[in-house]
Formats: sequence, C-alpha cells, structure tokens
Amino acid sequence: MKRTLVLLAVGMLLGAGFYLRFYELDQKPMHTDEAVNGVMIHQMLAGESVAFDPSHYHGPLLRYLAIPVVKLADLVTGSGLTEKSLRLLTALAGGAIVLMFLGYKGLIGQKAAYIAAGFAAVSPPLIYYSRYFIHESIFVLCSLIFLKQLWRFWLERSWKHAIWAGLWLGVLHAIRETVVLVLFAAAVGLIVSMGREWQKHFKWLLSKDGLSKVGVILLSGALVSIVFYSAFFTYFQGVIDSVLTYFIYEKDLAHDKPWYYYIGLIVGEKSRVGYLGQVWILVLALAAFWRLLVDRKTDPERLACFRFIAGYTIATTVLYSAIAYKTPWLMLNFLVGWVLLAGMGWSFLWIRFSQVAVRIVLVVAVAFCFVNSLRQSSLLNFRFSADPRNPFVYSHTSPDLVKLVDRIELLAGLDSEGKRMRIDIAGTEYWPLPWYLRDFARVGYWSELPADSDAKIRLFSFEGEETVPELDPSAYTSELRGLRDGVFVLIFIENELWEKQFEDKL
Repeated sequence: MKRTLVLLAVGMLLGAGFYLRFYELDQKPMHTDEAVNGVMIHQMLAGESVAFDPSHYHGPLLRYLAIPVVKLADLVTGSGLTEKSLRLLTALAGGAIVLMFLGYKGLIGQKAAYIAAGFAAVSPPLIYYSRYFIHESIFVLCSLIFLKQLWRFWLERSWKHAIWAGLWLGVLHAIRETVVLVLFAAAVGLIVSMGREWQKHFKWLLSKDGLSKVGVILLSGALVSIVFYSAFFTYFQGVIDSVLTYFIYEKDLAHDKPWYYYIGLIVGEKSRVGYLGQVWILVLALAAFWRLLVDRKTDPERLACFRFIAGYTIATTVLYSAIAYKTPWLMLNFLVGWVLLAGMGWSFLWIRFSQVAVRIVLVVAVAFCFVNSLRQSSLLNFRFSADPRNPFVYSHTSPDLVKLVDRIELLAGLDSEGKRMRIDIAGTEYWPLPWYLRDFARVGYWSELPADSDAKIRLFSFEGEETVPELDPSAYTSELRGLRDGVFVLIFIENELWEKQFEDKL
C-alpha cells in the first residue's frame, strides 16, 4: 500500500510536469534565438543547405533532430512548420530529462531519484526553457546521459562503456561547443570521487589499459562529432569550423553579468507575481554535503558516486558563474546537478532520522516545495510567459509583435500581389520578424529604409533614444508596435492599402 501511494504521488508529479511542458507550446511568441533556429529549419525543409557558422551558431545536431520531428508533426496534424512543431522536440527533451533522473536510481538510490525527478518535473526553469526551441534542453539531457555512462565506465572500465561514453561525448559536441565545460567538470568530479585512493586510480589512468580506453572515448566522440559537423561527410569545412568557433565566436557584451547572477535566479526573490525561486534545492543540497563530509557511514557504497556528482556540480557552477557572458538558460547545465544533490540530501535525512515526527516534517516540507513549484511553473509559463517581470524572460519578443504580423498578413490578403508584395525592414533589432515573415517572397532587410523603394509596407526598428525616419503622411499611415522590452517597430503602410481594410465595412 505504501509503495503504491509513493508511485502514485511520483506519477502525478511526472504527469503534471509533462503536461506543463507540452500544453499550448505556441502560447508565447518566438524568441530571437528560436527564430534563428526556426528559419534554418525552414530553409532546410525547402531544400537549401545551411552551413555551420562558427562565429554565430551552435552545433548542427538540433537542426538534424528537429527535421524528423517537424515532419512527423506535420504528417499527424497537417499544420506544417509552426512554433508548436518546432518546440515539440525540446519539450520531448525536457520530459526525457525528468525520466533520466529516475534512471539515476541505481547510482543515488531510489528515494533520492524519486525526489530529484519530482523537483525536475515541476522546476520552473527546466519547464520554461524546454518550451524554447533552443539547444539547452537537449544539451542538458545528453549531459546527464553522458555522465551516467562515464561513471559506469569508471566503475567497470570496460571497452563497451568507453565507447558509449565517447559516443555521447560526441553528441554533446555536435549540440554545443560548451561540451568542453562538461568534460572539464566531469574530470573534476572523477578526481573528487577518488578520495584517498587517488594514487591507485591515477596509476590505472596512466597505464596502457587506462590510456587506451580514454583514447577510445575521445576517438569515438570525435567520429560522432565529425559525422554531424561535416553534414554527413559532405562539408568538411564544418569540422574545421567546429574548432575555430572557440576562437572567433562573437559575444555580445550586453550579456555580461556578475558572478552571482545564476545563484540569484535559483534563490529567487519576492516579486509582484509572488515568490519566484527554488531555494529549497540548495538547502537540501547542503544535507547532501553534510553526508559527504561528516556522516560517511550512511550508504557508504554510493559515497564515490555522490562525490562525483558533487564535484561535477560545483565545477559547473563555478565555471558558468566565472564566465562573464550569461543567459538564464545556461543555468540549467548545473541546476540539474543541484537537483540531484537535493534528492540525495532529502534521502539522507530520511535515512538518518527515523523518528516519526521528523519524517512527517520531511514529507510535508517536500510536498510544499512541489506544490509551490507547480504554482510558479503555471504562472511563469502561461500567465507571465512573455512578461518582463518573469525572471526567465530574457530579451523576449513582445506579444505586440504578433499583432503586427497579423496586420501584415491581413494587408497581404487585401493586396493584388499577396505574399509577393515587397516589404522593407530596417534597423538592427528586427528578429524574430524573418521567422514570422518566412512565407513572404520579397522581404528586404536594410540598415536604412531605401528611398527609392516601391514597398507598400515598411518597418523600422529602434530603441528609445534613436532618431526614426519620417515618411510623407499623405502617402503612408504609421503605427507603433513593441518588438521587445525597450525596442520598438514603426510600421509605414501605403494609404491605398491601409484604406482597403475598411472598404467592406463602409
């Protein structure tokens, strides 16, 4: 009976987590990064080649995985390429992350895995960014798989696990160049796991057998990476570019933030939409560190694995916090480690204190955390999904832009040229308009609006202090729309086309 209730509770949490990841995936407008990825998918579906750009792009695997998912979604729904069909892939990855926590039960214990999976299922940031068509959810999922395979290799030191660890390392590199951070942190985790037997482990690593198997990991990883960066052996410049990206990738200084930025997102704060944070994850993680540093007699057979996870988590947290360039979704890379530690900490407290009163407190406390996380996830993913007050909204597109796109679609339907009419767009901050206007055949993007253009619709994006162009009001009607927080779009519509909107109403 007790086991049935536990499984029912876990099942309900997982169900809620999956529901929040998949419900109304097109509810918020496309972020700029999503739009860039979406346009590349659109080009690939149209038969165009999309080469890896080492100065701007992440790895190509997201695109290769998205194509079959989008095609399958189109086959089932007939809706074509949409925000929902794109985000379906990352929502699936987000759900798989939760299941991956359950896959760690052999390493950290069943109770710890259940608690960690519960936290992951309802975690506001893990849900929020699994509803984004960006690389992070897939990268985090594959990181968890790689770490598990690496640990199994470390325990068994077999050729099979060396190959599997290498294959997943290659997959990680094909997703994002930040694989180097995962690899470094994993090495730190392994060193920490050695404990007092470090000399024995280093002796094996430097032996012929150890070097051979580490070489197999790196070689198999390189082969997988080459397959994807070479576009299946058709574009070998991509392989070279996958190395050059570490030297020429362009970073925007506007993304630089203080070292404590990510910790602040986890701890959270009281805002106008309620308390937003997951501080209890860090509190429970402290119990895991107590178990590691002080009480080593509880569950001693898992001590080395606990050290591995703790070392990896601290290393990734320090690395990402030390790098000035920060975006909130990068936090997921070490948040999953803290979630594992939180599960381990709660499990340790359960085992360490057998008193009924203490266990009731533990159950009530974790239930409160789950319910609060569900509340936050519901608010942040739906009611405030594109609201600047949401701490996970980062340079996100304003819903007002969707109204602008709807207006352009309406006007195109009234014009004799339809979606072949010319549209001119100027300014530096025009994304995600290329995604929303992907079916328009004659859209031009300029630094300034061309003076000799015959475009019936012209758009100019600007920030508050910029000088905006002026067009003859006898020829054009203007409207103002928001692109995102602090960025606006001025739209000029030819008067004859503007007046067609009202002809049927007269």
